[in-house]
Amino acid sequence: MNTFPTRKEVQTALQEFAKPDTSRGVRLFAIDLVTYILAVIVILMSPLWYVKLIAAILAGFKIANLITLAHDAAHRSLTRSNTLNKVLAITCFTPCLFNYELWLHDHHFLHHRKTNEEHFDSYVPLSKQEYDALSPWKKFKYRMYRLPTIWMFGIYYIFERWWKVKFFPRSTMPKHVQKKAGPYFAGLLIYLITFLTLLALAPLYSPTSTIAALLYGFVIPYYVFQTLYSFSVFVQHNHYRVPWFKGPRPREDDGQQAYISVHLVFPAWVTKLVHSAYDHAAHHVLPSIPCYHLPAAQKKLNDMIKSRAITSKFSFHYLYDILRRCKLYDFERHCWTDYEGHPTTRTTLASVNATQLDDDFENERRKVAYG
Repeated sequence: MNTFPTRKEVQTALQEFAKPDTSRGVRLFAIDLVTYILAVIVILMSPLWYVKLIAAILAGFKIANLITLAHDAAHRSLTRSNTLNKVLAITCFTPCLFNYELWLHDHHFLHHRKTNEEHFDSYVPLSKQEYDALSPWKKFKYRMYRLPTIWMFGIYYIFERWWKVKFFPRSTMPKHVQKKAGPYFAGLLIYLITFLTLLALAPLYSPTSTIAALLYGFVIPYYVFQTLYSFSVFVQHNHYRVPWFKGPRPREDDGQQAYISVHLVFPAWVTKLVHSAYDHAAHHVLPSIPCYHLPAAQKKLNDMIKSRAITSKFSFHYLYDILRRCKLYDFERHCWTDYEGHPTTRTTLASVNATQLDDDFENERRKVAYG
């Protein structure tokens, strides 16, 4: 018998945190955008390559911050004004080169409604049978994308997600999505051409060459941003305990939204710098909670669902272990496997009614989170 709260019960309890603060949302937006612009100016004006590199990394980090705010604004949770939210979302998405309408379709309609199900999403695992049926090239790509490294995150997202579903409308997308996404794609093209032209003309107004301006002003920041963002979407839904489903997941009360997302714990100062992006389970339960209220909401959620909370402290060892163990997924036994089909984890939390698994999971949770 299920003794844990349903999604409706959890949402009701977390409703107190779904209160956007317009001044706070606008302030975060202004700080991130101005910092990004200043970083680009430093890149162009500094004669020192290492200063340019530091500024380029900072610019990439700030683009990642902006997409977190765009995410909230697209959920209409960054400020109290729906109109302002849309303006801020489009503005924040622009340096990311993310199409606002395609984001709404892919993130709201697909990701949130069909979380960890069988649809084209980030890092959807294959079964042993599906993997074996791939061509040699596709097997190579799949293995590369799940290598226990950091540098592959950005490459994966640029080629497998951004280019395919986040930049321009494709014929495989619904007609109404294609139609609405067209003007946003045109806007992104205008921005991209203008920005790259300004960088290319850098020798006319700065001590920076065209190649250096393009490298430090666009290539490195964009790769850093895509790496950080890809890392985020991977760790938010890939874990020893997180289940994936072939077809629709059980929806008796859809309480699984609280149990299929990871709460990755960082030091408080890091959590603040990244706008609480890794307090992700609370967001999935109630997307209307703004990022600046997520830590408190996540704490309350953890207290409510107790041992079902998938919580882990971040470390590079933890990341390496997740990437090492989470290769393929056995959708029948509900466990992660290696490429030979050998289980690398215990049974994941595949059902909210699987109370018999709680003791085992509690022991593993303590080991991962605190050991």
